[in-house]
Amino acid sequence: MTAFSGHTSTASTAVVQNDGFWPEISVAEFQEIYRLPRDYAEPLLVNHLKLGVVWTNRQLVEWKREAIMRGHGSLASMPEDEQGGALGDETTALLHYKRAVFSYAKALLLPQFATINRREAARNEARESEETRDNFLAYAEQAIADFLGSGRVDVELI
Repeated sequence: MTAFSGHTSTASTAVVQNDGFWPEISVAEFQEIYRLPRDYAEPLLVNHLKLGVVWTNRQLVEWKREAIMRGHGSLASMPEDEQGGALGDETTALLHYKRAVFSYAKALLLPQFATINRREAARNEARESEETRDNFLAYAEQAIADFLGSGRVDVELI
């Protein structure tokens, strides 16, 4: 079904391929979990998820190198205990990895929302603000810290 915007109102079936070690990323999962408006064109979502994958993989390059040296060809091939245990059908490492990718991608997407044609009355400052973007960048950094098991440092102006 096509909405007034001309974009599809159904979830995407696109998947962002990864490097073989890290998991593929589902565009539909990103749309659902991060409550993205269906106004975003699928190619834009795929592009920004790719950027999120690149950023996240770069943050974890040393961790990946060590895992490969221990004989693991992919995150999925590692025992659950080496990934921080499992929650349902996902390990905590996978949850943190996807949070980093999704948060980084959403931070990049937020300014794009302002360029989508819509009535001024429908404008939502919370979706577009620099503060909200910065929050999602911080969430991505926190997810990396959680993945690595390192402490978080939060700085706040008083």
